[in-house]
Amino acid sequence: MPLLVLHYKNFNPGTDTDDAKYANQRLKMSAPSVPIQKLMLCGYSCNLAKHDTLNAGQSHKIPDHIVVEVDSLATTQINIASPPKEHNSDNYIQTHGIPIPLSDNLNTISFGMNPLEFDVNRKLNRVINISIKYYDDNNDLVPMTTSTNANGQVSIEHLVLYFQYNFAGNF
Repeated sequence: MPLLVLHYKNFNPGTDTDDAKYANQRLKMSAPSVPIQKLMLCGYSCNLAKHDTLNAGQSHKIPDHIVVEVDSLATTQINIASPPKEHNSDNYIQTHGIPIPLSDNLNTISFGMNPLEFDVNRKLNRVINISIKYYDDNNDLVPMTTSTNANGQVSIEHLVLYFQYNFAGNF
């Protein structure tokens, strides 16, 4: 079965605190376009970086998951029932991104999962936009941190999503 790999790399030199600038990225496939019927997420790898030293009493703050938005996937196929921002609130964060669980260390690799399937039924364009987010301490969905600091903030370094896909003909 063919494989499509989406590879995000953090290009923040570590000095810029504008996470939105680096947590969004244009990826370019090696093929001009790929006719795809079903796209199945079969594995992922996420690598985080930590700051060399921490302030007294601080520890590294690794999120329990990130949310990945891929512009080529129909948002109606990803529906997330989110908790309210605050207890008994009617303020909900809405997202159509793929939740990717992280381990409590800097490297998470997961394969062999039942694939998450997405109906595409078209040619996937060569350029794919990806956006990586996480829930901050205020329970807001914000761009994933792309730089570290002595207060325990970690940064994403790489995210690799592995998709298998079915195709028939050239559509």
